Amino acid sequence: MFEKTLADLIQGLRANKRNEREYIQQSLEEIQREVQSSDVNQKSVAVDKLNYLHMLGYDMNWANFHVVEVMASGRFDQKRAGYLAAAQSFHAETDVVMLTTNLIRKDLASSNSMEVAVALDGLAQIATEALAMDLLDDVMAVLGHTRAYIRKKAIVCLYRLVMRYPEGQQAAVPQLKERLDDADPAVVSAAVSVVCELARTNPHNYLALAPALYRLLNSSRNNWMLIKIVKLFALLTPIEPRLARKLHGPVSQLVSTTGAMSLLYECIHTAVVGDIIGVPLPAIDSVGCEVDFAELCAQKLEQFYESRDHNLRYVGLVTLAQLQARRPDLVETQFETVLRCVDDPDLSIRMRALEVVSAMATRRTLVRSVKRLMSQLGTMAPSSMQAVSNAADNPEYRLAVIEAILDMCSRQAYANMADFEWYVATLVDLVYVAGVDAGLLLSQKLLDVSARVRQVRGFSVRMARRLLADEHLVVHAATDGFNAPVLATAAFILGEYCALLPATHDDIVLLLPRALGTFSAQHQAAFVQAAMKAYTNWLGDVCGYWSPDVWEQVRSTTASTQRALADALLASNAGSTVSSTAFEAALPLEMDGRLRQFVAILDAVALATSNPSDAAPPLCGELHSLFNLHELNPISAAAQAKVPLPEGLDLDTPIGEAIPD
Repeated sequence: MFEKTLADLIQGLRANKRNEREYIQQSLEEIQREVQSSDVNQKSVAVDKLNYLHMLGYDMNWANFHVVEVMASGRFDQKRAGYLAAAQSFHAETDVVMLTTNLIRKDLASSNSMEVAVALDGLAQIATEALAMDLLDDVMAVLGHTRAYIRKKAIVCLYRLVMRYPEGQQAAVPQLKERLDDADPAVVSAAVSVVCELARTNPHNYLALAPALYRLLNSSRNNWMLIKIVKLFALLTPIEPRLARKLHGPVSQLVSTTGAMSLLYECIHTAVVGDIIGVPLPAIDSVGCEVDFAELCAQKLEQFYESRDHNLRYVGLVTLAQLQARRPDLVETQFETVLRCVDDPDLSIRMRALEVVSAMATRRTLVRSVKRLMSQLGTMAPSSMQAVSNAADNPEYRLAVIEAILDMCSRQAYANMADFEWYVATLVDLVYVAGVDAGLLLSQKLLDVSARVRQVRGFSVRMARRLLADEHLVVHAATDGFNAPVLATAAFILGEYCALLPATHDDIVLLLPRALGTFSAQHQAAFVQAAMKAYTNWLGDVCGYWSPDVWEQVRSTTASTQRALADALLASNAGSTVSSTAFEAALPLEMDGRLRQFVAILDAVALATSNPSDAAPPLCGELHSLFNLHELNPISAAAQAKVPLPEGLDLDTPIGEAIPD
């Protein structure tokens, strides 16, 4: 026989641990018969047992109609069991929810406060949009109940209904405003909490509550309620700037006197985001002296990020970042303290401190900040791929540090930069941060500073040579792809500005490494184009002191360059002379044009220098002019938009017939 009570069901489960599944299946069959009984007592006990089995993971949706029947019982203990089962099993798609509307309305109007309370609790859990729309007025009627704990439950339930039925906010605001003046502090606290939550979605709807909230701000001594009120004003002040002057007095007083860190944080946060610190009125500190309110907030924030509590340090840094956006002069005085937070073992604190340090950077503090962050990353010698890091080995953080360094250095068109050679050297050092995919970002910055700052181009060429001469870096960049964009940019810089330094045929070797064939077509094209420029630059340079030895060197270098192309890009033809037709097979389209140009130049030079001569062939001295007629300068991103379209230009009509697939 099936055990009839919930206690017996639990005892049976404990006694049948080895065949628990069979026992529960048997119990469910018994419950299915019991819920169909006309005896409400037996039906209520069955629903109690279903509640328990539901918590063990068994479905009870098949009994939803019987749950509604138990909810309608006249006995409170049975009604409570029904509402509990509904709260556990009903959801938005439950079809019997529509049957509960009149039942809940009747319980909300009951003279028994216990029935009203259980109805409010249940409605808050099972409310759908339709149910919220039908019962919103009934719940607002309960807000005037004689018992304070019922009013408190009604306020919380009203919040759930408004979340399901947002159109009810307009009707709920006047009722919530009345509850802010309730005689019971618990009801007022509940009303403030609900208003604080609802105002997040649309604070304009609750601007009319500002006078009542201001009275509570001045009269309440409940820290938790004050926190909610201050958070509310943080939402209202940005849309009503006149509130800032009104709030200056009470908020500054709380900042000066409160010992509760949570309330202090909310007051400072509200003062910053609501621009209360911008009100030209003095504040009174803890010893009775007049001080600037913004300075007082900055001083109080030191208690947070100097605390041993990780949570306090974190929120202190968050607010300091907000304060920095409005009063950077106050945050600069905290530079040393914030810089220490960068070494905090907590990753979230380090990330926030990194954000503040980046924003605090000035021409005076830039170098020191970058060196501190670089010491965390741990750079390695160019010949090693093993990074020595004294920071947490977290790729996300390491990438954030690199981004912060680049942002500090390049902000406002390098407004903080005093030594551009130091900046280029820093970019090169960052390339050696192991395991971080920042190659594209570093390459963009390296190219940007080299193109914008004429004086640093020669140094950039030397740094490009250093990168390309690092065989380990080239090999690893070809395999992991992290630094491939940096090396392609280094190749471009070396080729574009090679004339700024004494020409050497070693540049050609650097630009045609053996690992070149493992790079992408786009990066290969950059290397080949740069090698062509370096070759013609060197060729033009040696024409100035031509001799039989130079002739032999030109012949040797031309041949070695042809072999380097073959070794790097066509391993199957290694050691053979490259001809203009040798590249026609299996080459990406990106490479085709540049290779044909380079091969043609090499063939022409080889032909022109086939016989010894006392004077340099004219061709050798003129080739580099193909690449350096015009200096490459940076232009604005919007420059193309300022160029007028020629008359008659039609960019929409196809040039010819569509090519079949």
